[in-house]
Amino acid sequence: MLLASLPMQSAAISLEECYTLARNNYPLVRQYELTEAMSRYSFENAAMGYVPQISIGAQATLQSDVTEFPGAFDRLLAAAGVEMTGLSHDQYKVQLDIRQTIWDGGYSKAQREAVKAQAEVSRLTLDKDIDALKTRINQMYFGILVMEENIRTSLYMDTLMTSNMKVVESAVRNGTALASDIDNIRVELLTLRQERSQLESAVRTYKDMLAIMIGRRIEDSEEFETPEAVLVDTSLNQRTELLLFDARIREIQQQKRMLDVAVMPKFALFAQGWYGKPGLNIFDDMVYNRMSWNGIAGITFQWDISAFCTRKNDLRNISLSQRSIELQRDVFQWNTSLQQTQIQNEIERMYEMKASDDEIVRLRESVRKVSESKYRNGVITVNELLRDIMNENRAKTGRSRHELELLKNIYDLKIMLNQ
Repeated sequence: MLLASLPMQSAAISLEECYTLARNNYPLVRQYELTEAMSRYSFENAAMGYVPQISIGAQATLQSDVTEFPGAFDRLLAAAGVEMTGLSHDQYKVQLDIRQTIWDGGYSKAQREAVKAQAEVSRLTLDKDIDALKTRINQMYFGILVMEENIRTSLYMDTLMTSNMKVVESAVRNGTALASDIDNIRVELLTLRQERSQLESAVRTYKDMLAIMIGRRIEDSEEFETPEAVLVDTSLNQRTELLLFDARIREIQQQKRMLDVAVMPKFALFAQGWYGKPGLNIFDDMVYNRMSWNGIAGITFQWDISAFCTRKNDLRNISLSQRSIELQRDVFQWNTSLQQTQIQNEIERMYEMKASDDEIVRLRESVRKVSESKYRNGVITVNELLRDIMNENRAKTGRSRHELELLKNIYDLKIMLNQ
């Protein structure tokens, strides 16, 4: 178990708040609605498998030849006083077709499950892309914290150097120090203020970049709270990528299910009704040559046995695709394990440094105070005093940097494990 950060309850801007605002402001979030709508429409279409299929059509044809009696039979009919005009070469039909599936071999159900699997893959793909936002937020947020802490340390050192410069100025007036000592302190003070100005500019830049990500302006007066530490279970990896790999495997398994139902026979009821000529009673049409109402109904059986020809290779391709995804998942877990180990080792190193940082700062502060006393008594030069002041500055800056880097690494681990 390792420690990870959680925001404190305060009015300041929190890391979790930035996560939420960035996610809501990210343009890709709108893709969720589009993906959900497309999946819903596809699912509704897939559910139409047992809905009656109704079609209306019409046709007019002119035929080169039509059904007719042999000439000898026509002569016999004529001798009996019967005139058979025969079918006309122009034929017309307006038709209504109705088809009701009785059993489709499970195709409709398999298609609906395939749509669900595709929708889950699409959703998790979006989740993965949006999860990457947290890493970018971490970089901005902790960068701001580090620089603001450095600014506070710089202000402390500014006060310290200004106080010592007054001591040196007094010593120069009393003739116990050189005027160049004042110049040395003034140079260090100006350099310190230049560095602080650069830090303030960098903080504003980071805040502006973060403001774009979270969708609102961040004022200079707003504070960023330092996250606290809580436990993270390093044995629990909930990465979205792992869920996505599993979803892609389920999608492939649905493709196999579609192959299974593709070789199943299908049964359906049908009915056809049309108005036109010729109709079902050919003899009546040959005599009267007129438009008539006609209808037919029945049951159909269809079995596409050609699907068996490609089924074996299709199953092999599906199996290879699944093995490829499983291999990608193994590679991802292997890389994640390496990254996790690296971050955990860095966290442990930071904890060890953190344990000694306070002592280093205490000792540097003590040395600086002694040096101030020595300088007032003329024991050391101003350069030696400045050296000890800057050593204290580096110790304080290093301590705050280590503390925030520790939190950032812990939160990076938290994001890596999606906790």
